[in-house]
Amino acid sequence: MIKKILFIVIMISIMGCSKDKKESVIISVAASLTDGIEEIAENYTKDTGIEVMINLGASGSLRKQMEEGAPVDFIFLASKKHIDQLAEKKIIIESKYLLENSLVVIGNNKINNLKDILKNTKKPLAMGDPDFVPAGRYARETLIRLGLWKDFKDKILFTKDVRSALFYVKIGEVDYSIVYKTDALLLKDKKIYFINNSLHSPIVYGAGIKVGSVQGTKFNDYLIKNIKSFEKYGFKVK
Repeated sequence: MIKKILFIVIMISIMGCSKDKKESVIISVAASLTDGIEEIAENYTKDTGIEVMINLGASGSLRKQMEEGAPVDFIFLASKKHIDQLAEKKIIIESKYLLENSLVVIGNNKINNLKDILKNTKKPLAMGDPDFVPAGRYARETLIRLGLWKDFKDKILFTKDVRSALFYVKIGEVDYSIVYKTDALLLKDKKIYFINNSLHSPIVYGAGIKVGSVQGTKFNDYLIKNIKSFEKYGFKVK
């Protein structure tokens, strides 16, 4: 069984596992990887009998949790920068860059460029908080590169992760969101505008094993062997 957990209940989960002596692995994973990682985790449990507890969130927040001592065995983030920081602090080992993604605008109406958003709606543009969410950082880089950051800055709804930005456009709270291509593919009734990759830093997903974690190493090896499972969700395997 897969458990999606929050950091505040990780320790409770561990205590519960220790009582019945079931093997488990705790993984922290960027929200945009939700569908693929759930499939991998379910198959891992079937194949090994080891329970996988998944802590989903924004890459920046997950990195900070691990730096502060969160009992995580394996981490998989939507940012080379955050993975490199953990490796430099010797919190993780075996850091690898596994997947690539693209940035898009998803909305109710077709646009030909990002300026059209300002013309088409009075609602805010939803995107991840750039201080914690890599998708938000890439979006901000894009708007700055195009000279549009000042125009949008006060008209943005910053979200806690990329899936939240997707949710706001889904429920009609906003007319447009900047998300990953892989997230946008989940909403079949919306229009997608692809952002040129040259306008932002490369979108690379990296993973690492907590130093000394046997369970993290086992899960990492399984993930690497099955990494192509993410292709069906729109990711490009490096």
